[in-house]
Amino acid sequence: MTSSFISEMTSEAFREAAGTDTVAVIPMGSTELEGPHLPLGVDTIAADGVAKRLNGEPGVLIGPTLSIGYSKWFLPFAGTISLETETLIRVLVEYVESLAGAGIRRFVFLNAHKGNNPCIESTARRLVAEHRVRVGMLSLWKLAHDLCAVRDRAIDEGRFTHAGEIMTATMMALAPETVVTGRITADQVKSPENSAFRVKNSLGETEFMDSVQIVYQDIRDVTDSGTMGDPTTATAEKGEAVVERITAYARAFLQEFRKLPID
Repeated sequence: MTSSFISEMTSEAFREAAGTDTVAVIPMGSTELEGPHLPLGVDTIAADGVAKRLNGEPGVLIGPTLSIGYSKWFLPFAGTISLETETLIRVLVEYVESLAGAGIRRFVFLNAHKGNNPCIESTARRLVAEHRVRVGMLSLWKLAHDLCAVRDRAIDEGRFTHAGEIMTATMMALAPETVVTGRITADQVKSPENSAFRVKNSLGETEFMDSVQIVYQDIRDVTDSGTMGDPTTATAEKGEAVVERITAYARAFLQEFRKLPID
């Protein structure tokens, strides 16, 4: 099978494959604390894992994965690497413009790190305004939550959490050698003492009076371990199901995206 990965193609092969109905998929991850039992590159491994399963999808080319995103709040924990938002936006704009110069007009960010979302949105708005392009984003962990935890109820934890069941199961399926099974333990985010605020995650989402709003805090006041859920029920079988559901959805999304008109 001819590879869909741009980095594995010759310039001539790329030129022949690139067209206005071709979608360039740009996988994105991060390098940050993911609990005591998971590697720093969980998001990147997940994005790569889905990208590999999209290899050979008609009309789809897959660009090099960006393994460093915006994770500045996790910098107090060793091993975290982060770009500033301005830097990441510039990287994304120049990445897309390079491919657009070769004739591609459709781009989908295959994003496995929620912290990248604002940078992707800023990039997309700019590109759509300045170029004749279509830009979309597939949020992998949101898909896992929607399809596996909520719709199929295949996740005991019932939702996506940072370093929780979904993430851990996915790593057990994609890169089992990276999971430190002896350190798998449940933990949760900490809320301010004597406060009605109930912190939901590391991004500042905080529940108050039946509405989730934002309270920015030092990450060390939110978590000691980086685990913000219960990974103890994770299995490789669950992880394989998560990756398969995400991939099937991504295939359908990309084919529908190819049909959108470009004015």
